[in-house]
Amino acid sequence: MHNFQSFYEGYHKNRHLPKRIISKKDFTYRHIVAVLDKFCLKKNVLDIGSGVGTLDFYLALHGKTILGIETSHKAVKIANRSLKNFNLENKIKFIQEDFFKLNLNKTFDFVICSEVLEHLQDDQAAIKKIYGLIKKNGLVMITVPSENAPLSKLGVIKKFDQISGHLRRYTLDRLKLLLEENNFKVIYTQKTEGIWRNSLYVFKLNLIIKLANKFPFLSDLITWLDNLSLKLLGESQLIIVAKVVGKV
Repeated sequence: MHNFQSFYEGYHKNRHLPKRIISKKDFTYRHIVAVLDKFCLKKNVLDIGSGVGTLDFYLALHGKTILGIETSHKAVKIANRSLKNFNLENKIKFIQEDFFKLNLNKTFDFVICSEVLEHLQDDQAAIKKIYGLIKKNGLVMITVPSENAPLSKLGVIKKFDQISGHLRRYTLDRLKLLLEENNFKVIYTQKTEGIWRNSLYVFKLNLIIKLANKFPFLSDLITWLDNLSLKLLGESQLIIVAKVVGKV
């Protein structure tokens, strides 16, 4: 097991200040943004593993107040500089902290846990921690890499998973069971990201990604082609939204 802190400082070492806030058609985040637009309707949001704040800036523009938790000092530094550049300091607060050591005297309407669980040794403990941070009837959105990814079945993704710090991949059934065992009711699931889109990130075809993020028509075209491969070959990513139950 890698040193968690040093690994993620290295993971974010080449990140730069974003020049803009993402749109609905942003290629990298469009599937996640669509789910947020549908389910993140109340004001108070907690983003676990907030990185450089990409999703948080989008949500702040749409009236949300966000607390971002991130273990990487480098990522938080970039996020805070962006916060000033985008003039959103009254909407978002970023904290560098180990999620498991987090001690807040408040709960949230909506919790984001995107591309985080697969990095944690104890995902069961993480779900229990998240439960304690959500208000009665509040929601959590989780995204994780899928065990059924075509590139995983072809055996060409192991190095990518290792470099990315992935300790595991998930099936939809396993993720649903993890949530249901810890007092959540799953209300939405989505299998997304086909082999074409996944290949762009796994094989670091950054120029294509950059162009797709810049030009909405290219984002639409690649997404259309990717959705065809998704139906034929299966998903590389899972998105799930669950509601807290049992709280009074």
